[in-house]
Amino acid sequence: MSNLDWTGYFDAQAGRRVRSVLTDTLARRGMPEPGIAIDLGCGEGTETRYLLHNGWRVLAYDADPAAGARVRAGLDADELGRFTFTASRFEDLGVLPPADLVLSSFALPFCHPEAFPALWASIRSALAPGAWFAGEMFGPHDEWADNATMNFHDRANVESLLTGLEVASLVEEDRPGQSFSGPKRWHVFHISARRPA
Repeated sequence: MSNLDWTGYFDAQAGRRVRSVLTDTLARRGMPEPGIAIDLGCGEGTETRYLLHNGWRVLAYDADPAAGARVRAGLDADELGRFTFTASRFEDLGVLPPADLVLSSFALPFCHPEAFPALWASIRSALAPGAWFAGEMFGPHDEWADNATMNFHDRANVESLLTGLEVASLVEEDRPGQSFSGPKRWHVFHISARRPA
């Protein structure tokens, strides 16, 4: 796990469907005009491109400097004008700007556990009134839970982290499945939550 081949992972992810945690959250958001979205751990860019195609301005962050070029390759001129990429590890992000949506799809667990509280506080503070968070956290039964450089949370802890937000959906998966590198036990919390207006 510690030697995950990110280039190979991103190549394997190319062409996949937009993750449902994003599409479901946007459906819950309803009809307001697209606003500013933050994509934390944009990876190969599937969700960032989807948001840009749908009129959002996207501030995308990823530790891999090549992620920006991967996203830009699928954009037209108008979308490029609404796209900003910053190469940064989660541990080095600092304060995030205000946003109408903060997305982090299967990326937050890769923040070092010592840095996670500051990252989560920054995410919470970035949510404008009425803004949404969509993303995943990993639980303690996950196969990778022995990795000391990642963060994991049980259900009670996840619910505590979401205190003060309106939780529209908190779906827990704890099952065997597949990962990029082969069979894997997944323990994942899929989260869609809103800061009260």
